Amino acid sequence: MDDKKKSKKKLISNLIFLGLMTILVIILVFSLGDLQNIASKFQEITQGNNWAWLIAAFGLCLAYFALWPLSQCIYGKALKVNASFTDSYLIGNSEHFYNGITPFAAGGQPFQIYSYTKRNTTTAKATGVVLASYATFMLVTNAFAIISLIFYPQIEAGLKQMNLEWLKYIALVGFIINFFVLICTVALGTSRHLKGFFVKILTFFANLKMFHKERKHNWSNKLFNGIGKLLVNSIPTFTQYCDNTQTAFKEVWNHKLASLLAILIKIVAMACYYAIPFFIVKSVGIEIGADTFILVLFSTSFAITSVVWMPTPGGTAGIEFAFMIVLAAATGQATSDAQAVVLIWRMLTFYFILILSFICSAIFEAKVSKALKKEAEPLENISNDSSSSN
Repeated sequence: MDDKKKSKKKLISNLIFLGLMTILVIILVFSLGDLQNIASKFQEITQGNNWAWLIAAFGLCLAYFALWPLSQCIYGKALKVNASFTDSYLIGNSEHFYNGITPFAAGGQPFQIYSYTKRNTTTAKATGVVLASYATFMLVTNAFAIISLIFYPQIEAGLKQMNLEWLKYIALVGFIINFFVLICTVALGTSRHLKGFFVKILTFFANLKMFHKERKHNWSNKLFNGIGKLLVNSIPTFTQYCDNTQTAFKEVWNHKLASLLAILIKIVAMACYYAIPFFIVKSVGIEIGADTFILVLFSTSFAITSVVWMPTPGGTAGIEFAFMIVLAAATGQATSDAQAVVLIWRMLTFYFILILSFICSAIFEAKVSKALKKEAEPLENISNDSSSSN
């Protein structure tokens, strides 16, 4: 009961934080441009056939959401986890919600691992599946980011024109962090050396005299000795966890056909995601030709990679700002025109996806609760029979 209360409180606090960040986004976007001009761009959607472009953007958003968890489902089947395809699909799509309400988008993976264990999947197998799926995502997004550099001269020219050359330094930080995370993810799942390195660090801190020497005050002895014991006890646990995770992770990647299919699906999913802005731009009446489709697609990849490290839920505020500038540079439109595109894009790809993801999470939890009730029914019947016989 206490755990449920704690989880509810944490969820509520995260949602409040998300709400505050949303208000910040609205203030940021509207303060940087002409409100009347933004409103007029929204009105353009109702003109002519512009609404059809918005429907196309909406369709791509749904396609992205539908394709997203399939890679994880493939890895789950390859590793023969106890969870069904439907379970893996719901768990995979619940990632958006928990990433969206946590800083650094760090809540999705731990929640997914925990969800798999509810289906009697071992933590090692669950971690292997989730880690392989995340590594696939990082591999694909980094590939898109590298290709986006081909279009950097065009993006930089737009930034120079708008006196926003400083953005390239933010982009550099984003690219470095993104590549670093990819390397660490793969290394954690495959490298014995990295495991040994972390074990050495834990051992070093566990052996520090400060955690073992006697002190005058009883409370300080308990505190420091307790930390020392915790570090000592965590070493074998961490070692076993790494061994189990690496075994599961390698087993997943040994299924080459499954891995290739998972990567291809993720490429299509991310292409749908990055293509959405082109259709939103068309829907608000900004005149761009079909020849700019690829440029806008990879400009979106560039913008997201640049500020993905922002320590806010879903990268809120940072992504909007960078996306607005890069899109303006790529399309040659005024910043206030791009702001209308950013608002629609964020509503579709963040808030709409967040709602769908929450629904998936709720459905999964309902399935688990229903299964637990079914398992409990025979035990209740046995208990009732024994009490009536007495």
